[in-house]
Amino acid sequence: MDIDDYPVKVELVRPEGDELGQVMTVLGRVCSRGDGYVLSVRSRRVFRVVGLGAMRPVSAWETAAIHRLGNMGLIFLVSDESILRSGAVRARVNLLLPSEVGFDVMRAWWSLKQSG
Repeated sequence: MDIDDYPVKVELVRPEGDELGQVMTVLGRVCSRGDGYVLSVRSRRVFRVVGLGAMRPVSAWETAAIHRLGNMGLIFLVSDESILRSGAVRARVNLLLPSEVGFDVMRAWWSLKQSG
């Protein structure tokens, strides 16, 4: 995947302090086998998957972290669309998954956290 494939562009600056922790928290959630994140096809809003066929809106810091990770090539969009609901609204979405580099970054982060 080319970094230009991610559909939402944000300014890339190195995350520091609390922001680094937030980005790594979101990357950890993307890498986990539990509920992940999706990007709506039409509005490009970020949602968190909750259970089978449902999603919920995420906070502004999660949205910023997802877009930063996408622009850095640490996550990518699955091209196949799914339909999930948020309340009574149904939307077409793309699942967000970690890239191989994203997994490597997450493993390195966990190693640092375990040793320090």
